[in-house]
Amino acid sequence: MRGRAVAASDHQIDGENRIFATGELLDGVYEIMQLLGRGGMGQVFEAHDHLLNRRVAIKAAWPNPLTPPLRNEARALAAFQHPSLVSVHTLGEHRGIDYLVMERIYGVSMTQHAVTRWSAAQRFSPAEAVQILLPVAEGLSVVHRAGLVHRDVKPDNIMLTPSHRVVLMDFGLVLPEFDVNNKQTVAGSPPYMAPEVILSTAESGNGHLSDIFSLGVIAYELLAGVRPYLGNTIREILASHERGPANALAELRSDCPLALCQLIHEMLNHNPQVRIQSAEAVAWQMRAIRDERGRSDLPDTDVPPKESASPASVLIVDDDRDLARILTFYVHQIMGGVDVRVAHDGEEALSAVQEAEPDVMLLDLHMPRMNGVELCMQLKGEGLAESSSIISVSAGAAEHDVQLLHQLGIHHFVEKGSNLRERLRAVLAEVCGDKVLVNE
Repeated sequence: MRGRAVAASDHQIDGENRIFATGELLDGVYEIMQLLGRGGMGQVFEAHDHLLNRRVAIKAAWPNPLTPPLRNEARALAAFQHPSLVSVHTLGEHRGIDYLVMERIYGVSMTQHAVTRWSAAQRFSPAEAVQILLPVAEGLSVVHRAGLVHRDVKPDNIMLTPSHRVVLMDFGLVLPEFDVNNKQTVAGSPPYMAPEVILSTAESGNGHLSDIFSLGVIAYELLAGVRPYLGNTIREILASHERGPANALAELRSDCPLALCQLIHEMLNHNPQVRIQSAEAVAWQMRAIRDERGRSDLPDTDVPPKESASPASVLIVDDDRDLARILTFYVHQIMGGVDVRVAHDGEEALSAVQEAEPDVMLLDLHMPRMNGVELCMQLKGEGLAESSSIISVSAGAAEHDVQLLHQLGIHHFVEKGSNLRERLRAVLAEVCGDKVLVNE
C-alpha cells in the first residue's frame, strides 16, 4: 500500500494530536507507520521508505517560533559519521512542516534498560558501565570537534541496540560552542545539567565541558543507582549542588576500580576549569580502564600474571629519522614509561598497526610511497586503529588534506617547528588526559 487519503480526524488518535497521521505519505516516498516517541518540541515516527524499500525514522517539530529549527539538527547530524551517532538521510517538508529522515534505530533507551535492571535488583558492573559510557564519550568527542555542544546528554537520549551498539540521540538542542549562553532560557534536563548551565555562566569555548558533566552524572547513576545531585527541578538541583560534592563513589561501590571512580568525580567537578577537559580524554581513560579490567578478569592459567598493567603505546610515523628520535624523546618526557615504536613510512606504519594497534599515533603527513592521508584511508578501509587517537604532526597541511582528515575522524594537529614539545604536550593532555602525563 502506497499511503492513503488522510482525514483531518486521523491526526488525533486516542485524544492525542499527531503531526503526521498513520498512513500519511510524505513527498510521495515516506509512508508513516507508527508513532515512536514524543517530546515537548516534536514527535518521532517510524516510516517506510518506498523508494529504497527500508524502514526509517521521521522526526518532525510542532510549528513554534521559539523552537530551534529542525534544520539545525539536520545540519549537525549530517556532518557526523560515527557508530555512536545516528545517521541522517535527508531533510524534507510536508504541509509546511519540516521533517528529518534518519536511520531507524532498534533498541531500548538507557532509561528503560536501567529501570529493568534495577527493578530486578541487578546492579551494573563497572565493566558494563564502561561498555555503555565509552561509546557515548567517543560520540561526544566527534560532536565537540565539530565545534558543537549537545546540551541534552541524558539516559533518555542514549539508545542501546541488540547488536550492542550505543547511540547518542536527539540533537534538537545542539548549539555552536560559542553560542552556549546566547539563549533566553535554560535548555536541557535539570538532573543532568552542569552548574554553569543552570547559572548561565558557561564561558565561550567551554560549552563542551557541560556535556562532560552530564555524562559524569549518568556514569555515577549507573554505578551508584542514584544520581549524584538529587532533585528534579532547577531549584532543587541547584540546592543539591550547593550542599557540596557528591558522595564518594568508591565508598558506594567497593568493586569499582579506583581509576574509574576518580575519572567520574573529575567529570563532576563543579569548576569547569578543573573538570577533565575533553570527551576524547574521557574516552581514552575509559579504554585504559576497560583494557586493564579485562586483564584482571582473565582466568588463572599456568602462565604467571604480569606484575603491572601494560604501558600506553605510541606509534611515531615519520620519514625524518632525526625528528622521529626527537619525538620519541619528547613522548617519554611527557608521558613517562610508555611503549614507543617508530615507523619511517606509511607501509611500515601499516604493518606496525596490523601487529598491534597503538593507543596514540603521531603521524607525519608528508612521506614517500604512502603519505599520511593515504595511510589513514587505508586504516579506515581495513577497520584498523579505530580506538587509536591519531595526531597529525607535520610542517603544514593543505586545506583539502585537513578536510579529508576531519572526515576520517582525525582532528588533532601539531605543527613542527619551535616549541614543538609544548604544543605536543598540550595536545596529548587533551587527547589522553593530564593523569597520563608526567608531572613537571
